[in-house]
Amino acid sequence: MKIKTVVGYARVSSREQAEDSHALEQQIARLKAAGATEIFQDIQSGSRDDRPALKQLLDLVHKQAVDEVIITRIDRLARSLPKLRECIYDYQQAKVNLKILDQQIDLNTSQGKLMVNILGSLAEWETDLLSERIQHGKAHRRNKKAANESYPWGYQVVNDKYELDHRLCLCLLSDRPANCLELYHEDDLTKLPGLTFKQIARDCIDIFLEKKGSSRALKAIFNKYGISKRSSNRNSRDSLLHWTPTGFNRWLTNHVLCGHTAYLQRITISKGKRKLNKPEDWMIIRDTHPEHRLITDEELAEIQQILKFNSKTGHFNFNQDLDNPICYRPYAYQTGLVFCAECGSKCITKSGKCKEGGKYYYFACRYAGMGCSNKKSTRKQNIEDALINTLVERSHILASKSDKIPALNQEKSENLQTLESRLEALDKIPGFDPDIEKVKDKVRQQIAEEINPFISDAIAQKTTEEIICAGNNLAIWHTLTPDEKVKVYHQIVQRILIYNKEIVAVILKI
Repeated sequence: MKIKTVVGYARVSSREQAEDSHALEQQIARLKAAGATEIFQDIQSGSRDDRPALKQLLDLVHKQAVDEVIITRIDRLARSLPKLRECIYDYQQAKVNLKILDQQIDLNTSQGKLMVNILGSLAEWETDLLSERIQHGKAHRRNKKAANESYPWGYQVVNDKYELDHRLCLCLLSDRPANCLELYHEDDLTKLPGLTFKQIARDCIDIFLEKKGSSRALKAIFNKYGISKRSSNRNSRDSLLHWTPTGFNRWLTNHVLCGHTAYLQRITISKGKRKLNKPEDWMIIRDTHPEHRLITDEELAEIQQILKFNSKTGHFNFNQDLDNPICYRPYAYQTGLVFCAECGSKCITKSGKCKEGGKYYYFACRYAGMGCSNKKSTRKQNIEDALINTLVERSHILASKSDKIPALNQEKSENLQTLESRLEALDKIPGFDPDIEKVKDKVRQQIAEEINPFISDAIAQKTTEEIICAGNNLAIWHTLTPDEKVKVYHQIVQRILIYNKEIVAVILKI
């Protein structure tokens, strides 16, 4: 006589339900008491039709490898009527009985088949009502400009508003005080030295702006704070630093860090499935918490420019030495700007050896010898010289029209002479005054920006014409570092066309 094979299926919607309320454990105990010898279990929403354990169970049903399936409630199996009917049809075709404990339903009876359809309709109706309540709740939060339920690292939500997290996070070993052992059992957190979540978040932003790349910045962050790479799936509420480069990029460009709140970032495409909405369709409420912003508008523009440049060029344009204050290699800015004047394709970078030793770097058409007549490469140094000459010529043209740029034979602008006179007067003040020293530092910064306007952090907010007018002589352009060139040239240059060693045209964003 064949032994009857009875299996059970248990499901809860979330990990919290399984661990905190012991709901999954209770279901399994009831299924075993009802005679199930093997239990299939899922921790997923009942609106999802791609649950792995349910798929395994249905495969066994199709193969007629089981005789009976037991569940505790009808909504453990499915919350949509079409999916429930599909399961019932599969069970009936395979002659596998379905037994539901709470409603005392057995598919072997006609009354049981009727009750399953009725209860399935009620379960679907309940799901739709729940979804409507959630949507109404979210709409209400948007109307009163409340913070989202989730929040980025470095923040917390207080009274439905985003606030910087000023709780203590950690104390670096290098900053520990001499009496650290005495503070081991201290309960008053105000007496404990350490960095807050807000301070570490701000430090992470500064490190990115210094390293110019997500992977490079994360290496420096993890080394500084002694953090190892994590592979587990976590969220911001666990207060742990666990970024991947992609996650770090999303954190840097999160509107909350700039003092704004974004809604409708994700949309539902089907039951249990959501996807990222188009950024242009997001609902953004500006300045919802301006006193709790981490990133200024100028810094955001610089961050976006860095990310955009790195996404086009990859990581081969970086210096390998992470401790080098200059992040990009020479000529890195040319990547993505040089095009073939013949076929219009983006040129590729190559290197060659000089006869006298060393290397030289050049651009070549990717289709040279494959239909394009642009067969001779163009050296990167020649491209840079032609670009600088074009910018200086354009600066002279703009200056002659606007009369805002000092003549080239004028050694110093009036503003520079005024600043230097002010600094000289401050230096003559006797004694030491911290307030006066701060004024001196500010004047020195203004003098440096007057001599080289490209060192200012506000360069990203300047127009193309303003940047070109500032570079009214060759010396300014030649003194730019590779990092400054990436920041400046990609803001003002649209493309550079080359053909057989020659620079045909430099097209600016004017």
